[in-house]
Amino acid sequence: MILAAGLCFDSFAVSLSCGMTSNGTIERSVYIRFASILAIFQGAMPLVGWMVAHRFKPYIEFCDHWIAFTLLVFLGYKMIKDSLNNDDEIRCNPFVFNRNCILGLATSIDALGTGIAMAVVSVQIIPGQSEILNIMLAVSIIAGVTFLSSISGLFIGRSASQSLGRKAVMTGGITLILIGTKILVEHLFFL
Repeated sequence: MILAAGLCFDSFAVSLSCGMTSNGTIERSVYIRFASILAIFQGAMPLVGWMVAHRFKPYIEFCDHWIAFTLLVFLGYKMIKDSLNNDDEIRCNPFVFNRNCILGLATSIDALGTGIAMAVVSVQIIPGQSEILNIMLAVSIIAGVTFLSSISGLFIGRSASQSLGRKAVMTGGITLILIGTKILVEHLFFL
């Protein structure tokens, strides 16, 4: 649970900033799809990391932070640019399916390394059970916690957007850029 909570922080923050862009006009089913995509990516990446373990590790560690940084800064920039337009339309809708997937990938790349670590330390959620059962339980917990935190972030962000208006879109864009910068700085200076 602690690992899942640590991994889902970026997903929560991204959901919060995207919720700010919705201005209460997005249907709940779209929120559920958005949170589900983030949860699927967050759960799948540790599984992929676990399956390929040491063979894939050098390639991901070299560039994972740059990929996440680039994707989040790009989407953040588009949101800020939209907030400065005089149009009533926000063009960078983070709830479009392909942008959901980009956000899911960007916020879960670090989970790939976690999957590699889980292969090295042999995860034991239920002692005495098979390794595959334990890894599937871990992945399910990670995905479930991510889903719940993402839904919470979306609704909290939506509430904030109703009082902030267009400033919420700019705030959301700035938040995405800050998350991308945080990921980059952590990987360059602290790992």
